Amino acid sequence: MLHSIDQIYCRILSALEHVALAVASVILLLMGGIMTASVLGKLLFVMPIPDDLLMVGLLNVAVIALPLAYVESTRGHISVTITTDWLGARALGGLRAFGALAMAVFFGGIGYMVLLRMPAEFSRGAYYDGVLQIPTWPMKALFGFSILLLVLRLLSSIVGGIRTAITGLDTPPHVADTSHIETEV
Repeated sequence: MLHSIDQIYCRILSALEHVALAVASVILLLMGGIMTASVLGKLLFVMPIPDDLLMVGLLNVAVIALPLAYVESTRGHISVTITTDWLGARALGGLRAFGALAMAVFFGGIGYMVLLRMPAEFSRGAYYDGVLQIPTWPMKALFGFSILLLVLRLLSSIVGGIRTAITGLDTPPHVADTSHIETEV
């Protein structure tokens, strides 16, 4: 029973991570489109898109934050392994659990603080100064969702690290299907 709940949790989390990654990819293309349209508008019609830099800056938050949980699921974060390469699987599992716990506390705290301010900004109609008066809460909500997704993945990583520390068996990270990539032998 517990194993099936774990599988369902991991599948739902993985699906949400892939959706977040796809949304971040679309937003990145949208950012390029906004900048291209603004430059062409300024060049051809002497009318750039109003608040283009503000929009791109806000969308940049989504491009950075949305894929964080996916990157964690593939263990793709930058890490320095010069001091840990010689350690065994159990020690690495313990360190991975400790690192994931530290990240969960750090990013969870940031997400909590951002989400704590969001209802007040929503109720008073806070917006960024500019021609379009873009409201502040949508990007903060998206950031909060991204951090929540990351913390959920970090909790899964903590459990995996503890499991490795106890059993000595390391589960491979979730990796996208790379069967189409040729490798040298």
